[in-house]
Amino acid sequence: MPARQADWLLPVAKLAAGFARRMEEVVRAAAPAQHASIPAGTWRGRWSVHAQPAGSGVAVVRYLARYVGRTAISDERIVTATDETVTFRYTDSATQQQKLCTLGADEFLRRYLQHVLPPGQHRVRYFGWMHPSAKRRRMKVDTLLQKPIVVAAPPPEPVNWHLQCPHCHAFRLVRVGSLPRLGARAPPRCTR
Repeated sequence: MPARQADWLLPVAKLAAGFARRMEEVVRAAAPAQHASIPAGTWRGRWSVHAQPAGSGVAVVRYLARYVGRTAISDERIVTATDETVTFRYTDSATQQQKLCTLGADEFLRRYLQHVLPPGQHRVRYFGWMHPSAKRRRMKVDTLLQKPIVVAAPPPEPVNWHLQCPHCHAFRLVRVGSLPRLGARAPPRCTR
């Protein structure tokens, strides 16, 4: 079911119902005694989930799209990492400037694990050209596109200039034999 307003990413009522259902599953699995003490109407009633628009929603979609096919942070952004701290580069959204952030190792891992998909969910699976099984085909094409293909021209056939007709310049004269030189004579006539 799509959201009623075009600038909302999710329908709030459906989001609240899904949250309530998931919360009940987690409480039932983690603490069955406490789940039994909660009235059944609590899970069936109307839940309220805090949801608010973030601009036109385009920024939210862009933010979420970063994690659809990639991980939360790439190795290139990590400047230093020790057992106690991790320093990484990030872009300040207000100034669009690159800055450094140093976090304790525990806090860095906590933030990183917030972007790990839960069990059973997967990132986008590509199909066709970008499907993982098409890697060999892509590599062939990439190799062909990166290296210019040079095809050597065939060597020119030797031209027998002495068989060219001096009148029409066609190579139709066939040498049958040689006559003895008796002096200056005219070249043979074209038979065309």
